[in-house]
Amino acid sequence: MKPRDFLPAITIDREHGGAAASGTIDFSTSINPLGPPSAAIAEYHRAIDSLQRYPDPFADDLAGKIAQWIGVDADQVLVGSGSTQLIYLLARAMKWRQPVVVTPTFSEIANALILNARSADRSTPRAVKLDAERDFHLRADDLTPALASGADAIFIGRPNSPTGSMLSFDDAAAIARECEHANAHCVFDEAFIDFVNDARSMIHLIGRTSNVIVLRSLTKIFAIPGLRLGFAVAQPRTISWLRDMLEPWSVNAIAARVGAACLDGASEFVARSRSFVTGERDRVTHVLAQNPHLRVLPSAANFLMIAARETGTDSFGLFMKRQGIVVRDLRSLPGGGPGLYRVGIRNHEDNERLLAAARNY
Repeated sequence: MKPRDFLPAITIDREHGGAAASGTIDFSTSINPLGPPSAAIAEYHRAIDSLQRYPDPFADDLAGKIAQWIGVDADQVLVGSGSTQLIYLLARAMKWRQPVVVTPTFSEIANALILNARSADRSTPRAVKLDAERDFHLRADDLTPALASGADAIFIGRPNSPTGSMLSFDDAAAIARECEHANAHCVFDEAFIDFVNDARSMIHLIGRTSNVIVLRSLTKIFAIPGLRLGFAVAQPRTISWLRDMLEPWSVNAIAARVGAACLDGASEFVARSRSFVTGERDRVTHVLAQNPHLRVLPSAANFLMIAARETGTDSFGLFMKRQGIVVRDLRSLPGGGPGLYRVGIRNHEDNERLLAAARNY
C-alpha cells in the first residue's frame, strides 16, 4: 500500500501574510520585531557600488561564512534566494516519488511538490495531519504508517509554522533514524529556529546520516525579507547535486553583502532577539488566554497560533481588522481550518494594540 492510499491529499494554497492595507498593523507576518542589525543597514547603503558587477554565481563567500557560523564545512551549505527557492529546488532535483508533508505547515512546501509532480509525472504529496486537540504536536509514531507504506521523503517544520510547536532534538533524531531505515529523506524546515531558546538544530545529525536535509533562513531572524536569503545544509554529495540544479546568480550582490554583515556579531544579536521575543510572546500569550473565546497554543517561536470560538458570519479575523489589526487567517491552509489564526510577535507598542483589540472579542 502506498501513502496515497490512506493519507489525505494536499491542495495548493497561495495565501500568505504581509499584504496588510495601509493604516493597519500587520501581525500576519513573523519577522524579528527588532529589525535588521545596524551593521546590515550600513552595509546595505555601502553595497550600492555592487550594482554594476555580477554577483558570485553561487554566493560561495556567504556560504563559507554561514558554515562557520553554524559549525559545519562549507561544502555542506548551499545559499539561495530565500528558503522558498531551495524548497522548489528540492522538489525539482530530488525526484521523490511519494513525498509526505506534516501539516499544517508552510504551504509552499506542498505547493512546490504539487507543481513538480504535475510537470514530471510524479505522485502529488500526501499529508500527515496533526491533531488540534494535541496542540498539533508531532509524535514519531505518527509517521510510521506512511514510511512503512513507501514514503520516500518527510517534511517537518521545527519549530513549525504556523503552530509554533517544537519537536525536541531527541524526537526529531528518532524520526530521522526511522526515515533512514525506510530509505527516505527527512527534511527539516528550521526557518524560525533562531528564535527558540536552547534549540539544537538538526544540522548536528548531518555528519552521521545521509538522509537529513535542513532548511534555514536569514530572512526571519535578521528581518530582511525584502532581500531573500536562505540556505540548505546537507551532506556534501547532496549539496553538490543541488548546486548543479540551482540557477546561477540566484543571490544578488547586495543580498550577499548584507547577509555577511548580519553574521558579524550575530551571536549577540540573536541572543538579544530571543530574549525580547520570549518576553513579549509570554506576555501576549498570558493576556490573550484570559479571553474565554480564544485558545492560544503553546509556541516556541516568534508567533502564536490562536483557535477562536466563532459564531455566525463574524470571524475573529474580521473583528480584528475592524480594529486596525491584520492577523493571518489559516482557514485555507492545508491542515488548518476556520477559526485558526497566526499572530506574529511585534514590538511592545504594537503588541499592546493587539491585546487591547482582542480583549473585546
